[in-house]
Amino acid sequence: MSLDPQSEAVVNALNATGLLPFRQHTPATVREKVLALRVARPAQSAYPMASVTEETITTPDGSFRVRILVPRTGAPKPAPMPAFIYFHGGGFFAGGIDETDELVRRIATGAGCIAINVDYHLSPEAKFPVAVNDAWASLCWVVENASRLGLDPGRIVLAGDSAGGNLTLVTSLMARERAGPKLAFQLAIYPSTDLRPGARTASRQKWGQGGYILDNGDIEWMLDHYLNSSGEGNDWRASPILAPDVSALPPALIITAGHDPLMDEGAHYAQRLNAAGVPAEHVCFEGTFHGFIGYAGIIDTATRAIDLICDRLRRALAPDQTRT
Repeated sequence: MSLDPQSEAVVNALNATGLLPFRQHTPATVREKVLALRVARPAQSAYPMASVTEETITTPDGSFRVRILVPRTGAPKPAPMPAFIYFHGGGFFAGGIDETDELVRRIATGAGCIAINVDYHLSPEAKFPVAVNDAWASLCWVVENASRLGLDPGRIVLAGDSAGGNLTLVTSLMARERAGPKLAFQLAIYPSTDLRPGARTASRQKWGQGGYILDNGDIEWMLDHYLNSSGEGNDWRASPILAPDVSALPPALIITAGHDPLMDEGAHYAQRLNAAGVPAEHVCFEGTFHGFIGYAGIIDTATRAIDLICDRLRRALAPDQTRT
């Protein structure tokens, strides 16, 4: 199947910018160029919140911001709400909470959840496992501050796209290994699950040769900036597909794209979860590319994916759900 017309138009436009491949630039230059290409944030969001605040989390690796977005509920004094913690994508070297702000607002509104958007440290200034440490610290901070934030600590979801999908899966594993905090659900959107340099799946071979935004050369370039050494790719905190045991994890929704070198990595992780007795739904959106979720309003497939996400979060976080 070829790219759908809307996805093809976006891919052609991005390929024409001179931004790709990323490896022809420095990480700092890519960040600058991405910001220059970004459509200006609307003065008035289509998804207004009851409140938007930012706080700082301080760890031994340094400080980072989190943005807390509380959707409107219509209730004068709403009961503690479910929440999702969102880790943005960007190959561990780019991206941020401004770039994902509208997406996170849309999910918060559609799913009826408080959102905590995490501005974790980026490579190469902060290498592995700093982003992992930030993700873990953000989960612990949310649980510790649940009452003050007005959220239910028993209904917390981890979510993220691409590199953020990796952090979602890794942090879920860490929460199980450390006997909590307990999670209600995990959502990984086209996650990277195998950070071993030179990893080869059928989808990397088929879609990683160039022309579809993300290619194998850029994957290796990103890994060079994120990992201190190639051997760190064998650590399951970098490559969750290598975790020896994926049982007793929260239910999952894993979304992939049909024209994505990482497609097989998400599919294989979902298969491992199901084989271990963890309910895991894998949905591949055909005819689109890695990163498509950020183009809702331009690509209809992205809108359908977000609608699916909101539906699954509402089901997983319904107050009458029994969580074991």
